[in-house]
Amino acid sequence: MRDLSLTQEYLLCVLRGKGKLSTYSIEKGMCLTGACVLELLMDGIITREEKDKLSVRTSLPDRKSYLRPVYSYIEQKQPVKFRKIMERNSVTFTDQNVNEMVDAVGKSLVDAGCATEEKGGLFGGKTIYVPDEKALDHVIQNIRAELLEEGELSEDIIALTALLDKSGELSRYFSAYEKKTLEARLKEIKENPQVEALQKVIEDIENLFMLMIVAAT
Repeated sequence: MRDLSLTQEYLLCVLRGKGKLSTYSIEKGMCLTGACVLELLMDGIITREEKDKLSVRTSLPDRKSYLRPVYSYIEQKQPVKFRKIMERNSVTFTDQNVNEMVDAVGKSLVDAGCATEEKGGLFGGKTIYVPDEKALDHVIQNIRAELLEEGELSEDIIALTALLDKSGELSRYFSAYEKKTLEARLKEIKENPQVEALQKVIEDIENLFMLMIVAAT
C-alpha cells in the first residue's frame, strides 16, 4: 500500500460503499476536479497566470498519469480559466468527463493497493472502485492527527479537509463536535498566506456553487 496524493485521498473518501460517486452529487464531481487542479498547481506542473488563467508549465510525470484527463484539457485550451475546467467536468448534461476522472484516479488506487476494481451499477456492467477500509481509515486518521490534535499542518491535509467540507463529506467521518473543530481550523487556515493556491481554488469552487444555486432558482 503506497502513500496517496491529494486527489487519490479525496476520491477514496467520497466513493460510496458501492464504489462510485453519487449520481446526483455535482458537488463531489466539482471538488474532484478542484483536487486535480490543486494537485497540479502545488506540484508546479501547471501555473496560474493573469486573470486566473491556467497553463501547462511542465510535462505530466508518469506517476501522476491519473491526472491526465484534466491536464490534457488544460494543455489543449491553455490559457484556460479554472471556471471553464470546472464547468466542463462538473456542470454538464452528461457525466462522461467525471467518469473519465473517476476511472483514471480509481485505477491508480487499485494499483496502489488501496481499492479493488469490481463490476457494479444497475446492470452490473459498470466498473466501480471499492475503497480498502484500512487505507481509508489511514487517511481519516491523518486528518484527525493534523487538524484535531494540533499536529504539523501539510498542504495536502488542509486541501483534503477543505474539499471534503465543500462536498459535504466531513460528517461521514467525524462527529458534529469534531466537524465544528475542523471548520474552525479551516477558518484559521484561510488567513495563512502560505496556502494562497488552496484559498483561490476553494474560492473558485464556492463561486461556482453560488452560480449553480442562482441558476436553479
